[in-house]
Amino acid sequence: MISFNPRQTCLWIHRYTGLVMAAFLLMAGITGALLAFHDELDAVFNQRLAVVEKAQTPPLSIATLHDKVISHYPEYSFSTMPVAIEPNRAVVFAVDKYKGDVKVEPAPLFQEVYINPYTADIIGARDKDEWAWRNTMWKVFWLHRELLLGDIGKLVLGIIALVWTINCFIGFYLTFPRAVKKNQVPPQYPAKKRASLLKRWLPAWKIRTKTNTFKLNYDAHHAFGLWLWLMLFVIAWSSVGFNLQQIYKPVMQAVVGLDGNKGKSNKTDKSSAPVSTEMITINVVNKANSVNYLSKQANIAAQENGLTVQQLLGIRWVEEDKQWQMRFKTNQDIGKKSGASSITVNARDGSVEKINFAYQNASFGHKADQWLSTLHMGHISHGVGHLAYQIFLALIGLAVAVLSGTGVYLWWKGRQQRLKSLRKLR
Repeated sequence: MISFNPRQTCLWIHRYTGLVMAAFLLMAGITGALLAFHDELDAVFNQRLAVVEKAQTPPLSIATLHDKVISHYPEYSFSTMPVAIEPNRAVVFAVDKYKGDVKVEPAPLFQEVYINPYTADIIGARDKDEWAWRNTMWKVFWLHRELLLGDIGKLVLGIIALVWTINCFIGFYLTFPRAVKKNQVPPQYPAKKRASLLKRWLPAWKIRTKTNTFKLNYDAHHAFGLWLWLMLFVIAWSSVGFNLQQIYKPVMQAVVGLDGNKGKSNKTDKSSAPVSTEMITINVVNKANSVNYLSKQANIAAQENGLTVQQLLGIRWVEEDKQWQMRFKTNQDIGKKSGASSITVNARDGSVEKINFAYQNASFGHKADQWLSTLHMGHISHGVGHLAYQIFLALIGLAVAVLSGTGVYLWWKGRQQRLKSLRKLR
């Protein structure tokens, strides 16, 4: 009769799925560590366009710079604008869409335009799809996201992420001390009281420094996997969410109640969210005053809801509705992407058409989904807090690479030992 040993089965699965994943996770870990500082590194590689010398005169307004860009590139549309100018940095305007006939619309030749905020000189445009030194970090991003292979690479990484997620639980189980059966204790020895499970488990959390190379790798593999387990699980499962929605959504719906209309159930109009009646209804909200006006209304609405606006994220002009829309982050929002709040203002009379406080109507499942993606992408906090999380996320990426490398090393040494044992039997 063949006996089933769950520990040996899990060890076999962990060992050989780890080998399959090793190269992918090594790549993902290293590129992920770099992407934690994407904007900073991108400015280094793209220094010719992104960095400008600070002038003695104050920078020009966003509206003036926007006017210069659209006059220089009349064939393109730039409906979004930044809300602030950073010292020594060019202002970047993203290409929106081609203004011509949709049927003959050509693909944009570039996606970004860089302009000097002090002189309004167009520095240049960037095509992020081009293989060039300035696009290094974008190639790193697409390597990390889809192996530079499009949908096929995305599917492969999604499957790897799913196997990695399962392996998180298998690896956690394998760190527990082995159970000792009663018949394994020689009868001539008196029974001794065994140490508690927690005490026997404690060595798995430690790394012995005064030891040989094999034990050092063994300890590092166990300890890093345990200390960083929760974050590794977050990275693995959120990767499934990015690349394998057909698996991610049903599981999240069953576990945390994620609704199918991701990001669409949060919107509230001015009748359901308190807004200030102190509105300017005479002056038209134009490009020149849009940032100040919308940020003021956002702060008023936030205060009336017991919130604080922490960061303005961007502003957009909606031509068909004659509206200005601004995205911003409050102290209750999760991240700066889908978890951010927004305000919409009628440009004709300045009335607030809609306020969306992202946290208000989001279900528990939707918040869990937002936290997973936000933690993965590093869109956490701002200032010193954001820098601290960037460093932590980079270290997590390096830890993934270490776990992959130590796992391969342990398999290789184990294989050598097994082959040596087989030779002795012969």
